[in-house]
Amino acid sequence: MKIIVISPVPTDPVDAGNRARIATLTQELTRAGHDVHFACIPLEAFDEDAMRARFGDDRVHWLPAPPQPGVTGRMANTLRRAGRALKVDAAYRWPLDAWYDEACTAALRKLQAAHRFDAVFVEYVFLSKAFEAFGPEVLRVLDTHDRFGLRHRHYLDAGMKPQWFSTTLAEEERGFRRADYVLAIQPTEARDFAARLAGAPARVLQVGHLIDIGGPVTPADRPAAVFVGSSNPLNAMGARYFIERVLPRVRQQRPNAELLLAGGVCDAIADAPGVVKLGFVPDLRDAFAAAGVFVNPVLAGTGINIKLLDAMAAGMPIVSTTSGARGLDSYGGSAFLVVNDQDAEGFARETLCLMDDVDARIRLGAQARNAALSWNAAQLAALDAALSQQATPSSTFHPASRSLETIVP
Repeated sequence: MKIIVISPVPTDPVDAGNRARIATLTQELTRAGHDVHFACIPLEAFDEDAMRARFGDDRVHWLPAPPQPGVTGRMANTLRRAGRALKVDAAYRWPLDAWYDEACTAALRKLQAAHRFDAVFVEYVFLSKAFEAFGPEVLRVLDTHDRFGLRHRHYLDAGMKPQWFSTTLAEEERGFRRADYVLAIQPTEARDFAARLAGAPARVLQVGHLIDIGGPVTPADRPAAVFVGSSNPLNAMGARYFIERVLPRVRQQRPNAELLLAGGVCDAIADAPGVVKLGFVPDLRDAFAAAGVFVNPVLAGTGINIKLLDAMAAGMPIVSTTSGARGLDSYGGSAFLVVNDQDAEGFARETLCLMDDVDARIRLGAQARNAALSWNAAQLAALDAALSQQATPSSTFHPASRSLETIVP
């Protein structure tokens, strides 16, 4: 099958969870034998050479970037900032297609005329208007990554400044209905999306982060924990929580204990005793292997914690907050240890227990690895279920005739 993946986020460098999600999704589609093209709106810094090496020179396409706002747009942004200062809820919300440039539709129609794609994957609901560039014979798959209906409220409830895109529930559902399949990254969101789409032709599948499964690492036999994350404010908040409230308790018992930070989160964290910044690590397995324990101290968020899955696949012994384990709740207590948010004493206690007990580390790491393998198999099966329903290339595809039922584990 010939597939085009349309994204506002590049795959390379793979230095953030959403990039890892897109990179592994396209990787697995390629491994399954599909001819995968990647169409990117260049909104972020990217490594073009790496992307061309990943997909092939003739399979990477650049879509038009939105133009800079004119006078009217700048005035609207000023009013939006004023509304946010006054805590007006509507000031945090965008219309569904506010970030979409119609020039992308024309560019995509040219690509479709040249390549005749059988399926189109669109990353993020706010780019769902891109489906309009394709005819009814093309399978439409929306990879949501996250819930964006009233997303800003999750940040406000956590006492943080809302980040990125938020819209109304009705607008989010309008985006869902443009697709034949809606991919939810974790079970809670899959159930929510399915309930909201009851009676609609679109089907909801849970296809979580597809892990690039390599061999397990051997954690270092040293009193060091590692946290991996981008510079996302939620990651920075979690890292500060661990450094300020958990690490001092650990170092009371183990004065030489350290927290290793890897990824963009290093840039958001001030130097502190016991904190070692590794910076960007091309192969996360190297960061994992440098520590004895992986910690996931994030205190808020939606979607799924991708680095937690990566640590599980590497066979790391893990301690996570409840919020950090979102979407993977069923594995808590077996594949990794879970402590309540804000329970700094409990987090320190569980971290120390693993640092002091090599057998417990080995046992928990093996259970994490097995859980990751099981998780990956389920996600690949769900993805294959959607694609296997597509008819042969150039035949007509009618969503209403689809026999596959909504899959919500």
